[in-house]
Amino acid sequence: PYIYGGEAVGYVIEFENGVKFYFAGDTGLSSDLRLIGDYYKPDVAFLPIGNIYTTDPRAAAYATSLVRPSTYVVPTRYGSFPELTQDPKQFFEELKKYDLEDKYLEFEVGEEKEVLGIKVEWLGHNHWLFETPNGTRILVDPEVKYNPDFPAKYRELVQLKDIDLILITHGHFDTMTFHDIRKWGDLFDPIFITPYELGIWLKSRLPAYKILALGQGSRIPKTEMLELGVDEEKVREISNIVINVVPAVHSSSITPEE
Repeated sequence: PYIYGGEAVGYVIEFENGVKFYFAGDTGLSSDLRLIGDYYKPDVAFLPIGNIYTTDPRAAAYATSLVRPSTYVVPTRYGSFPELTQDPKQFFEELKKYDLEDKYLEFEVGEEKEVLGIKVEWLGHNHWLFETPNGTRILVDPEVKYNPDFPAKYRELVQLKDIDLILITHGHFDTMTFHDIRKWGDLFDPIFITPYELGIWLKSRLPAYKILALGQGSRIPKTEMLELGVDEEKVREISNIVINVVPAVHSSSITPEE
C-alpha cells in the first residue's frame, strides 16, 4: 500500500554568518549522531523527543550528549498528536544527567526567536522556518494538512511572504504530501532539497519544480546548485549558505494517494 521513498535524512545548515544548525528530522539513536557532532560541530541541534517512531526524551538527552551542540539544543516533534510526548519537561530533566541543561532552548508553536543571528519559528510538530541574516527563508518539512499544530495565521500560506528553500527529510504524510508540495511550489517557486529516492519520485511528477534529489553525505553550496541545474537568477537570490545532507534512522514510505 506504500511507495518506497528511500532513506530519511537530516540536515546541517551552514549560514552565511558561520552559524551551523543541525536538524535531525525524525530519527532514533545511532552512532552517526556522534560523527555529526564531531565533524560538523553544530551550534544548535533540533532533536525529536516525541517517542513513537523517534527518540523519546531520555534518548534525545543522550543524543544531545553525542552531538554536543556548542550553544543550544531545541526539543521538537512533541505535543502535536495524542500518542506523542506532550511537553518537554522530562527532556530538560534528562539533560541534567549530562550537565547539558544550560543548552536547553524551548519554543512555543508560532513563536519566533532570534538565535545566533538566525530568525527561528516553530510551525508545530517537526516543522521549522529559518530566516538567515541576509533574508533567505528556509522551510524544513512542508506539511500543513496533517500537521495539527500548523499556526492558523499561516493556513493560507501567502501570509509567509516568501520561501526560498524547502528541505524535506522523508516522505511520511506528517512531513510532506503531494498536495501541499504543489501548494508551496505554485505559491513561492522555491528550491526543494530532498533525499535521493524521494526526490526522484517527486521530480517524475513535478518536472517543472526545482527539486534537488541528494544522497546522504552531500554538501551543497550555492555554486553546486548552479551545477545541478538551478537557474542562476534563483541562486543569486539565496544567501551564501551550505546545505549538508546527513543520516537519520527512520523510514520514508509515501502514501499512494499523495
